[in-house]
Amino acid sequence: MKNKPMFLTDAQLKSEVERCLFCEEKPCKEACPVDCSPADFIMAVKVGENSDYKKSAKLIMGSNPLGGVCGAICPDKFCMKACSRKLFDNPINIPAVQATIIQKAKEMKVMSEFEKPKPNGKKVAVVGAGPSGWGAAAVLGQKGYQVNVYDSSNKPGGMCRLIPDFRLDKQVLMTDVEFIKTCGDIQLKPCKKIPDPAVLRKNYDAVIVASGLDCPIRLGIPGEELAVSGYDYLGSPPGYPIKGKRVAVVGGGAIAADCAETAVKNRACEVEILSLEKLKELPLFKKEIDALIESGVHINGRIRVSGILSSKGGSAPGGKNGKKITGIKTINVFLPQGKKFHPNAMRNCPGTEQTLKGFDTVIIAIGARPSIQKAEGKRRKAEDSMFFTGDAVNGPGAAVEAVASGKNTALEVDAYLRGGKAPKAPENRTKSRTVLQGLNLLPVAVTSEFFGRRILSPFLLSAAPPSDGLEQMKKAYENGWPGGIMKTAFDNLPIHIPSEYMFVFSGSTYGNADNVSDHPLDRVCREVSKLIKEFPDRLTMASTGGPVTGNDESDRKVWQSNTKKLENAGAMGIEYSLSCPQGGDGTKGDIVSQDPELSAKIIDWIMQASDPSIPKLFKLTGAVTSIYVIVDAIKKVFEKYPNKKAGITLANSFPALGFRKREHSKSLSHNPYPIPHTLWDEGVIVGMSGEGIAPISNLTISKVSKLGVTISGNGGPMDYKAAAHFLSLGAKTVQFCTIVMKYGFGIINELNWGLSHLLEEKGFKSVKEFVGCALPQAATPFMELPGLKKIPEVLEEFCMHCGNCTRCGYLAITLNKDKLPVVDSSKCIGCSLCTKRCFVG
Repeated sequence: MKNKPMFLTDAQLKSEVERCLFCEEKPCKEACPVDCSPADFIMAVKVGENSDYKKSAKLIMGSNPLGGVCGAICPDKFCMKACSRKLFDNPINIPAVQATIIQKAKEMKVMSEFEKPKPNGKKVAVVGAGPSGWGAAAVLGQKGYQVNVYDSSNKPGGMCRLIPDFRLDKQVLMTDVEFIKTCGDIQLKPCKKIPDPAVLRKNYDAVIVASGLDCPIRLGIPGEELAVSGYDYLGSPPGYPIKGKRVAVVGGGAIAADCAETAVKNRACEVEILSLEKLKELPLFKKEIDALIESGVHINGRIRVSGILSSKGGSAPGGKNGKKITGIKTINVFLPQGKKFHPNAMRNCPGTEQTLKGFDTVIIAIGARPSIQKAEGKRRKAEDSMFFTGDAVNGPGAAVEAVASGKNTALEVDAYLRGGKAPKAPENRTKSRTVLQGLNLLPVAVTSEFFGRRILSPFLLSAAPPSDGLEQMKKAYENGWPGGIMKTAFDNLPIHIPSEYMFVFSGSTYGNADNVSDHPLDRVCREVSKLIKEFPDRLTMASTGGPVTGNDESDRKVWQSNTKKLENAGAMGIEYSLSCPQGGDGTKGDIVSQDPELSAKIIDWIMQASDPSIPKLFKLTGAVTSIYVIVDAIKKVFEKYPNKKAGITLANSFPALGFRKREHSKSLSHNPYPIPHTLWDEGVIVGMSGEGIAPISNLTISKVSKLGVTISGNGGPMDYKAAAHFLSLGAKTVQFCTIVMKYGFGIINELNWGLSHLLEEKGFKSVKEFVGCALPQAATPFMELPGLKKIPEVLEEFCMHCGNCTRCGYLAITLNKDKLPVVDSSKCIGCSLCTKRCFVG
């Protein structure tokens, strides 16, 4: 049987990552025993920078210090079962994504050590170097305890070391353990069997027993000495040569399944599982059952083994000699509705005794019990420093549940040693929400400035639906947003656009006709005052505008009046919309800020009357032939008021035309230009936002960066890297709209974490130092681009033989007789589109 790859390829990883919805409720996180958040660590790696793998690995290991191990072996009953995608296609393969992220972080050498605490002078012994023991050690080490982990084996891992290599690469286990040892003063004491952990109490302030289910259960049947224990077999498969032999595995759990699969991979000629349960009743997960079936293992269910006999004359594979197994068929006892199947519910079926002959090797793997047990019913006294954790307490479970149990026990130990109140035990002891306290997701501070005011980061909410009101802004601030601009509001100008005029051009590019708030400006002023009082450390701003009728005196009064209202309300900054995508005065273009003279005139009105202590931003459009001319005219106005704070927002959503199905009866009622419904769909002018316009905004900002005007970048960023492009081009802050509408207010954490790790990777010590780093020449001149022609190569092992690359515009690619691409270098110009479009990477 061919081994399946343990980790995802880059293309597979990207495919799974792109499927994540970053659900608001994060059901995957809630379903994880250690409270690791797949939504967060998947979002963290979307951009694909080395710093992203570092950040993502931190998120994983902060909740699960055995993150690599659990990614490799976690069953699908936790996060995958809770994944929202399962409701309409297939759940994301979260464990494989996690395993791959950790592995890539290790290969890239970006697995960072967590911050080490100051020693607290107390010592804790942990007996057992399995998942629960290491989970406890990581938490205690991070709290300053000296932790010694004892184990009878010469290598750490506990029962994880019995997991076959085709399921768990032991190097993954070792590197996870090495990570944990860096979390504090944590040492492994190998080859130290501790029959009675109580003796350690004289040298330690507390002792944690985490030895697990380390003693195999015996059947107690005649001839059992002729069989091999499943633990012994998995501990050293080469010690039991079974090539070409018939193997019987007694048991139906995970250890039995591992034994059976290992026997197949060691070239046994036939492997049969003898279990009390039928195939569908086996206590295995789907992927384990699928693996057994794929391996060709025969499942002989509903049989109770009663003895093992040795035939004289040695063994002959498949022949009359070898070992005989006696057994009897069983039937299921009736269970009340709602009760789950359990092997103890089986009873023998008289008259079905049988003998199975011709087995060369019999492996017994029916379960295990702890060799060190907590006395039944014994309650820990106040002076008793012994604690028990893991499978020995909770029964057999997944490794991730054992880690959770160890983390919970560590908190109990910490509370006991500090003399504090023990944390409330969770209803499910295999659920832990503890995060390693040395986790630092902001290695470089992202604090910034807005016209001299300190803000938590350079990321702001733009004037858009997510900022349209008190409740939205409060929720944003509670999620960590440093500030925002309340949606553009006017007096006595109610506007409502029906929902059918909103567009989703692609998953990350939207189009909206929802240009201004339907809240009156007076209401916005009241809400600004409340927000500033409740959140004085946040940058609360508002957006407004005014009429452009051609009557300058009348228009000026409104622009200035709106300004005064917001200033009196205490707004920390005011933004003015000069770039509504749906159009402006139309004298020299469809939008006000396409006209440099008109823009300068309006800005001058505002600057005349404005409070010099309150910054003003003027929102422009990228839909111009030359943005430089517009901004140059605006800069000249700013220079007239050297003591007043002012800048520009660049750019805005981009004007575009979207089409929707025309509703004939309705369209005639509101359309002054009736068009027969059979002619064409209804066109709607919208503001296009999101990923699709980011390159336009990049170019627009780069064109004016040398003018020295303060810029708040806006229009396009859907991740921290796109925002970093704005900052590198000289923008002091970056505004977001579409990303919040897609992923919710909680996305601010990923934006901050991503920027911080990028700064660390690039060697910057602050946002201020990073701003403008791409200048003065942000773009390589076209004629200076290298002319080297790079011919693509085909990686045969990845090719899916789809033939899509033969769609090359230069007809440079054909398929050979094996359906493999062949590149004609005489025709290929090295455009690389074939490599960028190949879905397997």
